[in-house]
Amino acid sequence: MINFRKIGIAVTMVLGVWGMTGVTAAHAAQDIATPATLVQKGVLTVCSDLSNPPAEGVADDGKTPKGAALDIVYAVAKKLRLKPEIDNYQFSGIFAALDTGKCDLIMASLGKTPERAQRYALVDYWSVASGLLVRQGNPYHMTHFEDLSGHRVSALLGSRNAKVVKQISDQLVSEGRAPIDIVLMNSYVAAFQELMLGRVDALVADTVVINYFNQQGHGRLEVGGVPVPPKTWSMAIMKNNVELKNAVAAAIDQLNADGTMQAISKKWGLETGVALCSSSHPCE
Repeated sequence: MINFRKIGIAVTMVLGVWGMTGVTAAHAAQDIATPATLVQKGVLTVCSDLSNPPAEGVADDGKTPKGAALDIVYAVAKKLRLKPEIDNYQFSGIFAALDTGKCDLIMASLGKTPERAQRYALVDYWSVASGLLVRQGNPYHMTHFEDLSGHRVSALLGSRNAKVVKQISDQLVSEGRAPIDIVLMNSYVAAFQELMLGRVDALVADTVVINYFNQQGHGRLEVGGVPVPPKTWSMAIMKNNVELKNAVAAAIDQLNADGTMQAISKKWGLETGVALCSSSHPCE
């Protein structure tokens, strides 16, 4: 099994995954100018957090990257005529990896925020909502984040949802109510385990993660509520890497146009929980 606490595990995907869209290489790269430095290297290196299924995870062999968002990466790489290489990082350290040139872009269920948009070039691909996963029967009647007052809740370290819960906790305290006891975890797998073991009363995450782990709970969990409106997910690229940003954005547009993005959503059962982003249909 992959040790999710170990930073910098590089896994190069076999070329077979490139055939998922059923389009020719010539058509895939049509009108997209791949940066010369990447053409020379022949590889698109992607930083991800493989502890975040179903978006980013691993196959049953315990080492092969697998997930809905990773399928998008493979399809983008094909459009750019590059071989995808996935490097596994803890989410809390993933931006530092990009900043120091260890990868070309980040694909790790990143919520689009003004702070991230100011620092990085972002390419949008999905829009998802956020909410609560709780024990079956919702014994504490949690439907909104404010309902977490006085309770322990698990969240992903460094995630947008963790910041939102912290802001709401501070607001609750200012109103004279009990704070939220936020347990920050390095992976959603660990956060899910905390909920299953009864060590926390809820898990805060996006709807893609919530729906996946609700199924993994085998009837012991349920969705408490989805109070946070849809938020755009983006791939992050260094701000000065305009060529790569434009190339990836063009690839996403082509993947929407040729039906690949829709096929990926259907494959992972996300048709009703995810809105697709493109230049002609921006999510925000």
